[in-house]
Amino acid sequence: MALKQTLAVACALLLGACIITSSLPTDATHAYCKIVWLVGVPCDQAKTAMVTQIKAMGSYKLGSVTTYDIQANHSSAFDQIESVNFTMIPTSMDLGCHIEGSSMSAFWYSLLDNGTNYCNLHNVIHGSGLTKAPGFVEFTNEWLCLGVALSACK
Repeated sequence: MALKQTLAVACALLLGACIITSSLPTDATHAYCKIVWLVGVPCDQAKTAMVTQIKAMGSYKLGSVTTYDIQANHSSAFDQIESVNFTMIPTSMDLGCHIEGSSMSAFWYSLLDNGTNYCNLHNVIHGSGLTKAPGFVEFTNEWLCLGVALSACK
């Protein structure tokens, strides 16, 4: 039984790594972050929670919202602007949701942003309560999310 669980976890991690690396940003001269989350709630419920959270946060401006996409902008200290996007993909039988989040700074000089882009995404997911959803898992690393190791989200 332990072997099956280990194999299942290994497959989930490999799948997450493949999904993350399949859509790296095309512009490596800007600070960016890409994260994939898996949550055990339907995507419509996840979308509602994230949109509600974005609206409640004063530094975010909600943009386009469609069935499976959320676009917003975040204004951080020193007038930096980051483009924040979430894409949701229902998992099998709509019992869960695969969420891909990305945040990219608008200016080249924010390449070393100490994890601002990670915090842009983390603060929405955490504030929405999705980190407490059944089966919550987060996939990212320093290559996909510059400064994640330095981040101190508030």
